[in-house]
Amino acid sequence: MNLYGGILHGYRKCFVSMVSLFLMMFVGFLAAKVGLIEPDFRRKLSSLVLNTACPCIIVSSVLKSGGAPSAMVATLGISVVFYAVMIVLAFLLVHIVPTPPSERHLDQLMLVCTNLIFMGIPIIQSFYGAEGVSLLSMFILLFNFLVFTYGVMMVGGSDIKLKHLCNPGVFSALLALFFGVTGLRLPAPVENTLSTIGAVNTPLAMMIIGASLAHSDILAAVSNPRLYRVSLLRLILIPLLMMGLVSVLPIDRMLAGICVIVSAMPIASNCGMLCDVYTPQDMTASHAIIISTLMSAVTLPVIVVLMGVVGLA
Repeated sequence: MNLYGGILHGYRKCFVSMVSLFLMMFVGFLAAKVGLIEPDFRRKLSSLVLNTACPCIIVSSVLKSGGAPSAMVATLGISVVFYAVMIVLAFLLVHIVPTPPSERHLDQLMLVCTNLIFMGIPIIQSFYGAEGVSLLSMFILLFNFLVFTYGVMMVGGSDIKLKHLCNPGVFSALLALFFGVTGLRLPAPVENTLSTIGAVNTPLAMMIIGASLAHSDILAAVSNPRLYRVSLLRLILIPLLMMGLVSVLPIDRMLAGICVIVSAMPIASNCGMLCDVYTPQDMTASHAIIISTLMSAVTLPVIVVLMGVVGLA
């Protein structure tokens, strides 16, 4: 009874998070339609979020977590293995599942990057409480480092330059890692400033995606089979493979559950913002975010039920 009650509670958290996500997108969509967000302004706003709000939330999330340095280091190690597996799976899938070579880089990015912060945090909290969120902060740390390295490489293709890897996102990830493993803190006014600026990351990111949709052909999005192919791999196949893997590995049950939930999230808004900055003519990522988030309303509950069956929920 407690298990099913917890699962039902988790469903409610998922639903509330996704409704909020779509409402923020809708605000951005309307703002673009009435001319408050023009394409040029949207691209500048994407750059602002990527280079200020996102770095601030990277550092702030670790400072707020309050976890023991030893536990943070151990979790960081698990997250490194997790993302290594995700990158390998993504690479294999875009070669096994028929995918045009020109689409492979972006598809790999969308298979690896999941919506950790906006949807991941409330869902992990509903299952594992504050301790789970503390552990998740290490996944968020590595995720943001990957966004600004692996992510930039994927949207930039083989022409990526070293200067693209020298950006506030990478520097802030390294800084957050330092605070996470040493347990040191910043002065209260600085931490409050980072937290306040970081708090605008989610609403602005969602509004940017909504504005991108307003500036694109939505009918083309829902009729694009590529988006459904990527979403099915992202939301069903990868979480099932991850569930099978962590079920046989000797790792903490909570960490195993976090790995599965993180792998089951829809495509991250960061993918859309990266494309908006580096390849603004390509709306595929923005379209895929909305399709995968819609589909996750069905797939996430299924994954949660299966987690309960194998003893991870």
